[in-house]
Parts: sequence; structure tokens; C-alpha cells
Amino acid sequence: MAVTPIAGLVSVVTTGGTPVTAIAANPNGGIITNPLTATDQNISIAEPLYIDPVTSPGLAANGTTFRLEPGQSWLVIPGQSTVTRVNAATSGHKFSVVSW
Repeated sequence: MAVTPIAGLVSVVTTGGTPVTAIAANPNGGIITNPLTATDQNISIAEPLYIDPVTSPGLAANGTTFRLEPGQSWLVIPGQSTVTRVNAATSGHKFSVVSW
């Protein structure tokens, strides 16, 4: 089956502590990466990124929220019927995201 990679819906947490929707529902798969360096994250000190495929993530790993340390990635669940949301403590935190 051929797939075409596409950019995520957003690739930055605009306001720290406020989740953003990075991947739409029903992807064939994808990946979200928290950049390794503060420079690539576009903030002063590298920090974790929080991912939740079920609900809105806070700033702690628990329940359905997963914490990605700098340099770690999250594999988007193929066929997931919910959106994938991302959160970070600092406004302007950039991340990489692609789905297919």
C-alpha cells in the first residue's frame, strides 16, 4: 500500500501548558520527535514534550500521557480514531511531526 507522508497539523506548542493537536484522527501512522537541543526546540533550555493519543496532555506523564525527553520520538498509532495532542511547558517549543 502506497502512502504519502504529510506534515503534522502543527509543529510548535504556541502557549506553554496549552496542548495543541499535532496529528488528525485516522492516520496510517506517523512520528513525533522532541528535538535534542534547546536550539532545535527554539527555547533556552531543552525540555520534555508530552504526547497523548486519547485526551489533552498536561505537563506530567500519567494515564495516557507519555513524556518524551529531548531526542526521543513517539510512533503514531496506525488507524487511531482519535487525534494526537502535544504539550510542553515553554511557549514556542518546536517539535518535528509527520504522518502518512
